[in-house]
Amino acid sequence: MAIAQTTTIFFSAIAIMLFSSSIVAHTSGDVDGKPKAADFVTEACKNATANYDKEIHLTEKFCVSTLRSDKRSEKAKDLRDLALIGVDILKARVIAANGKVQKMLHKAKTGTSMARRLTFCKLDYDVTVSITNVCTALLKDFRGPNGGDNDGPASFMLPQCVEQANTLNGYCGHELMDLPGLQALFNENLDMSMLAHLNMALLEPYRDDDS
Repeated sequence: MAIAQTTTIFFSAIAIMLFSSSIVAHTSGDVDGKPKAADFVTEACKNATANYDKEIHLTEKFCVSTLRSDKRSEKAKDLRDLALIGVDILKARVIAANGKVQKMLHKAKTGTSMARRLTFCKLDYDVTVSITNVCTALLKDFRGPNGGDNDGPASFMLPQCVEQANTLNGYCGHELMDLPGLQALFNENLDMSMLAHLNMALLEPYRDDDS
């Protein structure tokens, strides 16, 4: 009788341990043996920022918080999915900044340095929005390395596209430097540039992925 009770207690303890382990595994971020999307975002950001230009100061924290601000990151399967989110966020910020510039232009006197620089920025923002639209189309149409006319864009076109968006945005930033009254817009431009660098970092592995 004592042996039977001991055996029952022993197997009950094993059952409790297995159940507890199952709960821990489920809450630690694994679903059906696969990492949660949040873990993918963290790992992607860790790799992207670790290998990026140190002078830019692109941080893993900025990358993670930016991408997780969009619910689509929960279902992201690859860097292309994350870059789509980043490009959309950048586009929204540029459109918002462009709206502010247009309001400032209405108040600025024609022919002044202020009006000229704001006009320059507006043109840059307009083109940047157009480029982000192209980048979004390329990302959505991407089918893998060695893409052609029938298979979608080649891999290297993805990082090149987001790089162009950052280049144009940078021109506006130079125009805003040391101009009184435009410091807030200048800072916003720096933030948008960081978003562009984030997209460049995420897509960097695609640059040499056509071999």
